[in-house]
Amino acid sequence: MASQVGSTNTRDLTPDPAGYRVDDLIIDHATRRVRRAGTVIRLQGLSFDLLVTLVRAAPNLVSYDQLNERVWPGLVITPETIVQRVKLLRGALGDDPRAPRYIEGVRGRGYRMIAQVQPVSEPLPGPESIGPSQLNEPEKEESPNAHAGDAANEAAAVSSPSATPSAAPPPSRRVPLGWTGGTLTIVALTIVALLTASWAIVHSRAANKPGERTSSGAAPAAIQSLAVLPLENLSGDKEEEYFADGMTDALTTDLAQIGALRVISRTSAMQFKGSRETLPQIGRELKVDAVVEGAVTRGENRVRVTAQLVEASSDHHLWARTYERDLKDVLALQDDIARDIAEQIRVQLTPKEQSLLIQVHPVDPEAYDAYLMGSYWANQWTLGSWEKACDYFRKAIAKDPGYAPAYVGIATCSAEPDDPDKARPAIAKALALNPSLAEAHTMLATIKFMFDWDWSGAEAEHKEAIALNPNYAAAHRWYSFELVAMGRFDEAMREIERARDLDPYSVPITEWLGQMLYHARRYDDALREMRRGLEMHPEAGTFYSDMADVYEQKKMFAEAFDARQHALSLAKDPRVPALAEAYKRSGYKGYLLKQAEFEQTHNVPYTAHIYALLNDEPRAMDALEVAYKEHHVGILFMRTAPEFDSIRSSPRFRELVRRIGFPEPSSYRN
Repeated sequence: MASQVGSTNTRDLTPDPAGYRVDDLIIDHATRRVRRAGTVIRLQGLSFDLLVTLVRAAPNLVSYDQLNERVWPGLVITPETIVQRVKLLRGALGDDPRAPRYIEGVRGRGYRMIAQVQPVSEPLPGPESIGPSQLNEPEKEESPNAHAGDAANEAAAVSSPSATPSAAPPPSRRVPLGWTGGTLTIVALTIVALLTASWAIVHSRAANKPGERTSSGAAPAAIQSLAVLPLENLSGDKEEEYFADGMTDALTTDLAQIGALRVISRTSAMQFKGSRETLPQIGRELKVDAVVEGAVTRGENRVRVTAQLVEASSDHHLWARTYERDLKDVLALQDDIARDIAEQIRVQLTPKEQSLLIQVHPVDPEAYDAYLMGSYWANQWTLGSWEKACDYFRKAIAKDPGYAPAYVGIATCSAEPDDPDKARPAIAKALALNPSLAEAHTMLATIKFMFDWDWSGAEAEHKEAIALNPNYAAAHRWYSFELVAMGRFDEAMREIERARDLDPYSVPITEWLGQMLYHARRYDDALREMRRGLEMHPEAGTFYSDMADVYEQKKMFAEAFDARQHALSLAKDPRVPALAEAYKRSGYKGYLLKQAEFEQTHNVPYTAHIYALLNDEPRAMDALEVAYKEHHVGILFMRTAPEFDSIRSSPRFRELVRRIGFPEPSSYRN
């Protein structure tokens, strides 16, 4: 592709053709003008160079790196700068990115010219052949140094006031402008850029008051919801991907602490990593007003983050800034970005939110790196990934015993259904170090609910977690678990719907919403949500198991059999043939009895479920008694589960409910 694009240095911008016809545009190299129907379209020098670069390569894609090399020779410019220059060019040409006529973007990769291109070899008519009335305004002639000035302005738009030049990098490694200087020219441009950027930032903070126009030239609409899209890893090393993902998570968490905003959770935002969908499409799918995009570069002891705020519906740039800090100050950097974004969208922070975003908490760089690696493995949800996650969290604690989130990580990956005590010391340590961690309060609430049966203590921790981070989807989900067990369905529905609004692509949240509707006896609504979950995640067998529960209550036993077998097949369960044979011989009753035979040794609550469906009260209660003695979490939903309706009036059932100690909903509120 590079050979097709060719060189576009400022001093070598006139190839063999005199120009090009691009759809209805005429590009004239001699005058460096672009005309449409006799009218001159004013383009700055870099915009003209960018247009010619895309035209020469048409119809091939030109990557960010290739655009950097050909339009900004000798400099290293971030993709965000290129994106903004393309937006300027599109604006000048009247090209709508949602329905492009000239320039098509391939998200995360680059751009291509899609209009018909025709080289023109004969001299093109000069501006003197066009009547004065047809010109918008005579263009000024560009000086030989015009492009250097444009380059400095580009650098100023994306460089941090704190960035300073340092020693030249090795020739084989590209280092972003503002970190190091390879030549006197780059150093000079960097100094100019830093001075200009410093003035611009101070001026914009003083001048941008509510109601005034943003630096991009348009006043943004009210922003009440946003998503942080996966930050791009600009290190050039795919092994550094975990660091960019971790920075994305951290920025999401910081912004999520702002109660006036709806901030989409990491799980759903990560669905768009490397996506080709446009920002308006992503905005519609996530139902957000704006998105935060950016990139991360990590040096030996420094980290640099470029962040920009974009209005989702229009793909209109609202704000951008680059931050650079020592790695030990990376947490303060994240807080700075969150505060600046809140300022740009005119969100009023509460005193508590302000205090959460101004905490000074340096962290050992090696500890933070190990923590991000642990988080990466914890998010994989594969065999052995939790063990790797725990190893990295331990390394983080060994490097920095005062880093609270690492203890939450240890608690999360080490907590086991039959031994939650492994998590308790880690959670206690995390909260002692930092009582404002919503994740720690959620974990403590889960332990109190699932294992201690401390209902009031669990609810208090759930509420504290949500107060600290109103956008923490997992906190809303776990709280809804407890509310369903207590029979408080209206409250539970509000919590799970809030969780889904924050994390619409989450399997656990979508699955629990369907289960909650099942417990509320809203069977058709439950099936609708379960089918929705399968549309998004066709390999998630849990949705088939949940659908089988509903089909059983609707007496649709053939459908229930198909759903259960499908779930077991997805799990590659070796019992599928035996269960199919039992169904063939004795129908769904025979199928259930065979299931009970398989399950009674390791899934006691489901064994109780089966016998209750078969109206076998003695065996169902025997299984529930075993679950009670084992303190099995599944027993906590026995009071509301529809499968136990047939034995709910049993004296043994009522007595077991009393022993578990479920409070009455009226005495449990507040």
